[in-house]
Amino acid sequence: MKMLLSVVAVAGLTVSCDFHQHVHALMAQDSGAPKSAAAAVAGMWQLSMQTPHGPMNAGMQVKQDGTKINGTCNTDHTGTVTLAGTVDGKRISFSMEIPGGPKITFSGTVEGNKMGGTTDFEGGAWSAARAPKDL
Repeated sequence: MKMLLSVVAVAGLTVSCDFHQHVHALMAQDSGAPKSAAAAVAGMWQLSMQTPHGPMNAGMQVKQDGTKINGTCNTDHTGTVTLAGTVDGKRISFSMEIPGGPKITFSGTVEGNKMGGTTDFEGGAWSAARAPKDL
């Protein structure tokens, strides 16, 4: 009888250990797909966007820390405004709050020295090209 209990106990521990290792292996696999590296967007950009009043151009200085970006955008119409956002692989999203006006969110993609997309402000299109001195 003692022999039978010992065999059952050892078998139970073995199954328990195998189950524990299997759970850890599954958890390691389910940690999410590896994210692609954030596109490099730090530097000076020439921003163009469509507005209800026609096209607007601006100089945009972007700083980047991993996937987080911040910086400034300077236009004749609004002066200098700050921007903040994120880059996830080639996807970019940033917002700027216009003094006395709306907060505008820009969403799009980065392709090398160009990026572009749409804004949440009347669905206007925007594009940006890296300034020549940053090429």
